[in-house]
Amino acid sequence: MTNEILSKTYLNADKTFFELVVDEPLIASHAHGGNFVILRIDETGERFPLTIADYDRAAGTITMVVMAVGKSTNQLGTFEVGDYIQDLVGPLGKDVKPQKYDTPVVFIGGGVGIAPI
Repeated sequence: MTNEILSKTYLNADKTFFELVVDEPLIASHAHGGNFVILRIDETGERFPLTIADYDRAAGTITMVVMAVGKSTNQLGTFEVGDYIQDLVGPLGKDVKPQKYDTPVVFIGGGVGIAPI
């Protein structure tokens, strides 16, 4: 069912970084590099953006990497496989279009911020 958390993987020992794979076939079918989604955890929750770190059109899933730093991301961290996110809207943002360059291009990033690259 749409918005169901299919997988949750902690990425560090203190569990402040985690990866969620969510069943979202409509978003997955239109997602591209550089896109993000807006989530709302429950009826009273705030809306907040997360980058789409990966998507699988065939499986109908999107992957998000989350850093639990505020109320909503900490609350999202309590969700487990089988739980549902109230609202998930996207894909939003401008797609990244690959371009040819005469010289090599290097992307540098670190931590959870590497997901958009």
